[in-house]
Amino acid sequence: MKKTAGIDQSLTKTEVVIFDNDSQTMIYHEVIETKLNKIDALDSFKRVVEIASRIEFLCDLYSVSSVRIEGLSYGSVGQATRTLAGLHYVIIDRLMRGSIDVAVIAPTALKKAATGSGRADKQQMLEAVPKDDREQLSKYGKTKGRFDLADAYHLASLPF
Repeated sequence: MKKTAGIDQSLTKTEVVIFDNDSQTMIYHEVIETKLNKIDALDSFKRVVEIASRIEFLCDLYSVSSVRIEGLSYGSVGQATRTLAGLHYVIIDRLMRGSIDVAVIAPTALKKAATGSGRADKQQMLEAVPKDDREQLSKYGKTKGRFDLADAYHLASLPF
């Protein structure tokens, strides 16, 4: 039974969807949430480790053989882009060390594969999720990971 995980990562909320390729079903989804601690100078590093460790645990638990992770947005600027790049690389490093196949999917390629348009908005990405799974993802609030879970769903379920 081949399982693929889709990951839409950020430091505050990282969404993971695990998809069974044989039965074509979503078997697990989670929003990994971390909180900012402004007092701790090592906060970003600790949060990156927490997220990467949870992803590693989930991949082991569900015997995930491949992961598709959303690529970085090259149009973004500021300090947050450095932290996101660090998170991106640590997650990929952990997965590769665990002998999991990893593919990095550009955001525009993901949108095009899911909706037919590389410029799809968040609502269009959610609407492209099959109805039963969309209902599960829609239980999350707009700011609680709903739209990013839809991205993770497409990363896990589409043939790239």
